[in-house]
Amino acid sequence: MIGDVTAPDGAFRAVLARISDKLELVRVWPLYGGVSAQVTALEAVQPDGAAERLVIREYGLRDRERDARVAAHEYDLLSRLHAAGLPVPRPLLADESGSILPGPYLVIEYVAGDAMIDPARAPVPQASVLTQLATELMRIHDAPVPVHELCYLADMTERATNRIGTRQAVADEWLNEPAVRATLDRVWPPPPPAERALLHGDYWPGNTLWRDGALVSVIDWEDAAAGDPVADLANARMEICIGFDAAAATEFTRQYCALRPGADLSSLPHWDFYAALRHAGRMDTWGLPADELARLRTGHRRFIAMITAD
Repeated sequence: MIGDVTAPDGAFRAVLARISDKLELVRVWPLYGGVSAQVTALEAVQPDGAAERLVIREYGLRDRERDARVAAHEYDLLSRLHAAGLPVPRPLLADESGSILPGPYLVIEYVAGDAMIDPARAPVPQASVLTQLATELMRIHDAPVPVHELCYLADMTERATNRIGTRQAVADEWLNEPAVRATLDRVWPPPPPAERALLHGDYWPGNTLWRDGALVSVIDWEDAAAGDPVADLANARMEICIGFDAAAATEFTRQYCALRPGADLSSLPHWDFYAALRHAGRMDTWGLPADELARLRTGHRRFIAMITAD
């Protein structure tokens, strides 16, 4: 083995050969941080010694069950976004054949940078983080990518309705699931969106890469959907409240609305409570250290207090 990964070296060499027969595998190592896919980095060299780094995303069962062609669809979406000038990894290969790796996978360019898993500890001023996150979310929602051409995108309201209708045998008391569901039972569904836009589907600081204080890439697009952009806004508000505090979430919202002055926020209470439900029953399955899990739960309770008071 060249690195601490599960696939044999020969499989990764075969993947490289699909991209270029001139690439020679040098190093393999796992990339951490995601929960829905196995992500592996490859380093290869050209005959002239020039080094190239690539990333392989092998999709998990949840993504494959939701979309049997998830690799091809994410390849198409990233191609469109990259061509439109958005900061997303350039896709290089989508393979759903199962002939090299056991399931569908996507190969993208390696973007050097650090994911902002814990924004409060990031070496970037909070004000800059909020401004850059709001700006990139605005650019996603205003991207010149017609959603009517992307028939593979799920409808966000339909996805949320299905999630709300799926109940666990035991409610997640740590994340106030009974109270959140009681509110959703009263207010769901949200009003029809004033606009139907491309959504990232899981926009939060941990799905962005940063280098030298700048947001250089928005990653992990397997949850992309079409629908009310307020759904993305609400999810980002929750994660920013968890990572920073309620004041930061409010400031992020203000900046986003200043960038998109026509945004209709009438559905924000609905999507806020849906965002609060998303992690219920899942957070303690992520294999986090006890102190990190406690930090996230505390931040989540802070968000519940924020949206309940609004």
